[in-house]
Amino acid sequence: MAELVAELFVRAGQDAELSERMSFAGTIVHIHFESDDGNAREAGCTLFLDRTPISGEVGLVGTAEIDLVARTETFTKMIAGRQALPMAIARGEVTYTGPVRKFLRVVPLLQTFDFEMFRDGDDAGDAPAAEPRFGPVA
Repeated sequence: MAELVAELFVRAGQDAELSERMSFAGTIVHIHFESDDGNAREAGCTLFLDRTPISGEVGLVGTAEIDLVARTETFTKMIAGRQALPMAIARGEVTYTGPVRKFLRVVPLLQTFDFEMFRDGDDAGDAPAAEPRFGPVA
């Protein structure tokens, strides 16, 4: 999962307009993925939203202003579009330290991103998978 989230932000950084808008967060975020039983941290990634282009990197690099912690399953639901980050925080499924509102302010911008890298489908014309939804679920 850390690789997937880091890649999302690397690719988002290649969209000049999206990258510039997301960099207004002016922060670095560490995302910690816990095992689904909640007993151990599996991996993590770092989101660099303090620069243009924005970027992501596998691993917890340097010092972050914001830390998000949740089970891998919770982040999978967000990537699949079945759960929104603000609701996961409200339900206690994602915990955080730091000024998380800085991150939440720019997360809805990801809805404008082309999520081709996440779409399933084959040459037989299968419908694409749901787009990741980090903002409000409709």
